[in-house]
Amino acid sequence: MKYLQLLAAALAFTPCVLSAPRPAPGGDVNPYVGKAPFANKAYAAKLEETIRYFRDQKDHVNAARTKTVQGIPTFAWVSSTANIPDIKPLIRDALTLQRRTGKKQLVQIVVYNLPDRDCSAKASDGEFHLDDDGFNKYKGFIDSVATELSTRDAQQLDFVLVLEPDSLGNLVTNLNVEKCANAATAYKDGTSYAIAKFQRKNIAIYLDAAHGGWLGWNDNLAPSAKVFAEVLENAQEITEGAKVRGLAINVSNYNQYVSAVRENFTEWSNSWDEWHYVNSLAPHLEEAGYPAHFIVDQGRAGKGAIRTEWGQWCNIRDAGLGIQPTHSQAVLNNTYVDAIVWVKPGGESDGTSDETATRFDTMCRSPVAHVPAPEAGHWFNDYVVSLVKNADPPIRPSFF
Repeated sequence: MKYLQLLAAALAFTPCVLSAPRPAPGGDVNPYVGKAPFANKAYAAKLEETIRYFRDQKDHVNAARTKTVQGIPTFAWVSSTANIPDIKPLIRDALTLQRRTGKKQLVQIVVYNLPDRDCSAKASDGEFHLDDDGFNKYKGFIDSVATELSTRDAQQLDFVLVLEPDSLGNLVTNLNVEKCANAATAYKDGTSYAIAKFQRKNIAIYLDAAHGGWLGWNDNLAPSAKVFAEVLENAQEITEGAKVRGLAINVSNYNQYVSAVRENFTEWSNSWDEWHYVNSLAPHLEEAGYPAHFIVDQGRAGKGAIRTEWGQWCNIRDAGLGIQPTHSQAVLNNTYVDAIVWVKPGGESDGTSDETATRFDTMCRSPVAHVPAPEAGHWFNDYVVSLVKNADPPIRPSFF
């Protein structure tokens, strides 16, 4: 065991000395280059509560850091029919800023509403269910989102879409769960339908590919690539020539891009941080004919050593904001990676800790979970306070 610990310690520093892999094939342009990712004003407004909290505590430095966070680009989540009207003001705000600054705005959106969503957990069960015509309702939902992204105003902006977090990964590892097995066809067909409907020159699509602790194991890599390629091929049968840009990884999760220290529970995995996961999965994507481009969520991945196993995912205590969004290869050191992004808005709960709630999941009361916590998606100010305090690298304060 001592030998393994020494070996793990040595491996922990390999990203600093490894050369970046060769560029992935394909002529598509990184959608983040030459654009200004938009800082979601709706999220910034929620952070006013956090600023007030810090000021009430006479903690003016962290209040100023939270003010900085208000200007950092994050994704807007369209996770129910009720969120569709939010797209129009999002576009309006981005277009107003684009006209004022002359900088092309890149609006980032998560589309998250498959029928029988969150099939291997309970915390984020959605509005559509297969036993209530959920698949057709989902198609109508996608049609409505596509309409909002096709307006005259929308055509003047660029978009990045992340499709259906925590969906296709379940088809690789969780088909032993009855709900996942029953939803498998709908997950594939629904995602293919969304790809086909979102084909616009100004929209770049990334499918969700879970994270290294889930799909990064050697036995999961080729099956994962096969699923992504199959979904894309099915989309091309709906819309000829349909394209995606690549994959989004670590969405809403806590894995660091480059881990400073290899944690014990990552032993035996070549994908022990997201940098290594990218390099593990990319060759399998190329072989399957799927674009090997990635964006990596680091919105809550600033701190390591806050979990005891990869399966702990709900409101992890002492988490911190991570590397700020960038497409600079000086930071990324990996030509497969388009950008580091903040997909999960810091401060929105993963799930409730109320054991009597319909959507309660035991992971939301795990030994490392921040308790008490509200329902998934609800504002969790105590949590964002922790994210700001524990940010790594620390957030620069904005006093003026």
